[in-house]
Amino acid sequence: MNFTDNYIEMCINNVNIQNLCRHNKGDWFWNGEKPYLYCKSGLGSSNPHDYKWLPTLEDLIWMIDKDIEESNLEDFMMWCRLFVTPENIKENALEYIMEVHYSKEWNPEKKEWEETNGS
Repeated sequence: MNFTDNYIEMCINNVNIQNLCRHNKGDWFWNGEKPYLYCKSGLGSSNPHDYKWLPTLEDLIWMIDKDIEESNLEDFMMWCRLFVTPENIKENALEYIMEVHYSKEWNPEKKEWEETNGS
């Protein structure tokens, strides 16, 4: 699985997303050095909560799809046309989730999520 450095920062500094993690087998986590796949043998730690969840594109699409309403579908499609780039699609999807559901945007200079003004 390919995770950019920026995407890793966006995930590990994101309490909202980390709270959605269910620690399922097949999930990807960051151990502070590199991504790890959670499988039958575990993460190499007695507590998987020591790691930060790295949602896959499938996880992100599920987050978008589970809450999207028919009336918001056009807004979502317009947002995709304006902002999504194939090389950063996970970052783009995470930014959409955070903007729409949590009114937060990523500040790449500070490497943190900031509250938006609701605009």
